[in-house]
Amino acid sequence: MDTLDLQKYQKNMRIMKYRRLLLLFLTLLIMAFLWIKSGVSLSSDERRLYTSVSAAESELWQWKGSLKKLNPDADIFKTGLIGLEWSPLSTTLGDLPAKRTVCDPRWSIVVSRWLDRLNIRRGDSVVLLSSSSFPGMILNVLTALESHGADTCMILSLGSSTWGANDPTMPWPVISSHLRARGMLHTKQKYITLGGNGETGGGLSEEGISLMREIAYTNATPLIVKKNLQEMIEWKMQIINGLKPKVVINIGGGHSAMGSDDAVTGFEPGLHISADKTAGNGVMGRSLAAGYPVIHILNIRELCAANAVPYDTAPTSFFRGNRSYVFAAAGLAVFIFSLFFFKRWEIMK
Repeated sequence: MDTLDLQKYQKNMRIMKYRRLLLLFLTLLIMAFLWIKSGVSLSSDERRLYTSVSAAESELWQWKGSLKKLNPDADIFKTGLIGLEWSPLSTTLGDLPAKRTVCDPRWSIVVSRWLDRLNIRRGDSVVLLSSSSFPGMILNVLTALESHGADTCMILSLGSSTWGANDPTMPWPVISSHLRARGMLHTKQKYITLGGNGETGGGLSEEGISLMREIAYTNATPLIVKKNLQEMIEWKMQIINGLKPKVVINIGGGHSAMGSDDAVTGFEPGLHISADKTAGNGVMGRSLAAGYPVIHILNIRELCAANAVPYDTAPTSFFRGNRSYVFAAAGLAVFIFSLFFFKRWEIMK
């Protein structure tokens, strides 16, 4: 190869290089466009959900500040929904990062998408069972349900693990009442139970039980007390079978929801449509067996991994949208198509 041929070869290699770079750049642009169009952004309804929860948390933070009840070391994201390390309403130890994580307004969007899958519409009956362990999740779930116009029957257990709604002066009924008075929430709990072992107050002190009775009376909510776990399960199933809800939602690890079968520890969090042998013999398992879909909210780390919500990070409105399989397939086709025209080396004649 003489000097002239070498120069010509080098020129052709440069041209080939620039063509390949241009092809890669165009492929990147097209795939980025398809990715954005496939659902990286939230819908207007989903943005309203996020804004509603965020505004409610800001209100609670300011309200707690006016009452000198803030705990900035624990509530680092300023949600106003982190409770005490321990109180007479506490039943078990809780994980503080998990309590902060469920305050993220993006959970209202996750729940709303579950409700969309179930075709929940205005006036549809929903039963919400919840302990007081995750007040942030209660706010998110209720906000999502109200956005769908659901007719929600909420049965609240006042027992809470640590860092939940366990402040005797500020349990969930008081928090809820404050938000309802400002038009930020509309659903009130219909019944209250004690919580604890058997959901009959087991393991709670006399002081704790006395406080719960006072909270129920002050907030004009019937306090349901049963002799044992089985009676509580039966009572809740009577409510469910009477209302025939389109979904039963459980927040936390309430004894009656979980039941006494150890298999329930393997019951995955999230939306369940059909019967599952790991759902246990409590209200969740019996609801599924009776044909009612169940949304189970517990094991927050696992729930985060399954729904792309970061664990214990500052809330942000950036969140994945509902993906379109058509756009995803188009992106894959563009990538494969570009491979046919991309050559790392080319034989020069």
